[in-house]
Amino acid sequence: MNDKATQNNPFFESSLGWLRSNDIRNEKGDAIEFDNHPFLEDIYLDDSQYLTIMKAAQVGLSTCAILKNHNDAKNKKLDIIYTLPTDQDVSVFVGGKVNRIIGNNPPMIKDVADKDSIEQKQVGNSMIYFRGTWTKKAAIMVTADRLVHDEKDSSKLDVIADYQARLQHSKFKQIHTFSHPSLPETGVHADWLKSDQKHWFIKCLWCNHWQYLSWNTEDPAEMSIDLERRIYACKNCNKEITDGMRRNGQWVKKFHDKQISGYWVPLLIAPWVSASDIIDRWKNPDTTQEFFYTKILGLPYADSSSKLLRDSFFQNLTNKAWAPSVDDRVIIGVDTGLRIDYVLGNDTGLFMHGDCDDYGTLDGYMKRWPKAIAVVDQGGDLIGARKFYERWPGRVFLCLLAGDRKGKELIKWGKGDEFGSVSADRNRLIALVVGEFRDKRIPVHGTESDWYEYWLDWNNLSKIKMLDPDTGATRGYKWVRSGRDHRALATVFWRVGMRRFAGVGALINPPRAMKRPQSYMINPDKTVSFNPDKMFGSPQQQKQLEIDEKGNLKEDKPPEQDEASKQAIEESLDHIDPSGRWK
Repeated sequence: MNDKATQNNPFFESSLGWLRSNDIRNEKGDAIEFDNHPFLEDIYLDDSQYLTIMKAAQVGLSTCAILKNHNDAKNKKLDIIYTLPTDQDVSVFVGGKVNRIIGNNPPMIKDVADKDSIEQKQVGNSMIYFRGTWTKKAAIMVTADRLVHDEKDSSKLDVIADYQARLQHSKFKQIHTFSHPSLPETGVHADWLKSDQKHWFIKCLWCNHWQYLSWNTEDPAEMSIDLERRIYACKNCNKEITDGMRRNGQWVKKFHDKQISGYWVPLLIAPWVSASDIIDRWKNPDTTQEFFYTKILGLPYADSSSKLLRDSFFQNLTNKAWAPSVDDRVIIGVDTGLRIDYVLGNDTGLFMHGDCDDYGTLDGYMKRWPKAIAVVDQGGDLIGARKFYERWPGRVFLCLLAGDRKGKELIKWGKGDEFGSVSADRNRLIALVVGEFRDKRIPVHGTESDWYEYWLDWNNLSKIKMLDPDTGATRGYKWVRSGRDHRALATVFWRVGMRRFAGVGALINPPRAMKRPQSYMINPDKTVSFNPDKMFGSPQQQKQLEIDEKGNLKEDKPPEQDEASKQAIEESLDHIDPSGRWK
């Protein structure tokens, strides 16, 4: 068929028609086949503006992306930016895969004759650029019609976001992402959750039950592999699902009103991967849970060190509302921005969180607790935070959360002319607070409903690897957000204040009940011994209870306040519940 006829035929304009009509080969010289990759046919044909594929390792999608991009650059005249995690990944990928595919296909060789290098290829009148994201170079300053983000979860996500500006002048504005996932609600999994979430459904020919294949050793109803018989088994009749049944599947949308076209591609749907293969990898002592979930099942995985899991947080609940007395030291952590988010707590744990439009609410808390200390984010609201600092000299500190600080210093408090300022290591402090919640070191006063909204902010923070731009090796870890994280950061500011002003160093210890005598001690000579320290606790506790040296309660005398301010503060605080919301 001649070029003109090909261009006028919609099928042959598609990547699938193009590779079949030109007998396109892969990097090994083998013909592109769909007997073992039937699930890829629809992906080759999918021309959606937004496309995301959450996948297991080695399922043929990189080859699919290379061929789709080449065809669309040539026949649809798209300029394309293709990103990988590092420049070294680009060199290996282009040199070891892209160039070999081109070399095995004369039509593709002809297409790139004018401009062909590792970083860019001219296909007809269009360009395909290859770039790393963990790189010392800035995002490439060229316009594009399509962005393709390969291995998105190992890439630098803020650089990925920067590339979206390159689509502004395009009429296509396509964004295609594919990757094995890492953490829940991060990277490709975040994209997948916004998509139509297509699953590969297969039909059991024994009972005619349609189902998608899944793995769940805790729930037999959701388990598609029989561990004893080492076969794929129907979830309905438990008879064997054959390779032929797995081949004859079809993609089914979970949602029909989503803009993003999404596919989940686990190894379970790959006909060349047997049930025994999956079981052996699962039982292999060298296979970590993270590897099995992300690379075999194509599902996100999080342990308690990379995310504040729901159970790890809610185990800290006391299920009782509580607030300290006006004489107690209270630490207020404040994250600033479009709104002001805050948390309140002391050495007995957290007891309130909330947000407000201005600093009046915080002024009320500073008056309510005359010993209160506030540690405030200095970067989100320069003017308002500075005025709040000036109103409460010696009690408000402006904090800068920086990247990894060199050396072992976690927090640095300003001295002399810099008094009132503090800088802290953001990543290490987030890890510290997550660890303390995980170890049940921070009591949280209230119920799950009081603190659920607060936990959602923590759920948007995840720890990811940072890669060296030259070697691709893991250089460290960084906590990144996938949504709002303001109250989580407010808690970090609170923790900074706790370290200095509440005498709490590396860990917070929950208060423990002290065994005390419940009556006087009668001596052999019939006299009575009375020690107020033993009966009523330490001198500090006696002071808090206003107990004198004879054991008598002192008359409660709160700090002097004018009647107008006292009434205003009390009326406002009476309308706030433990979650910091108005009742």
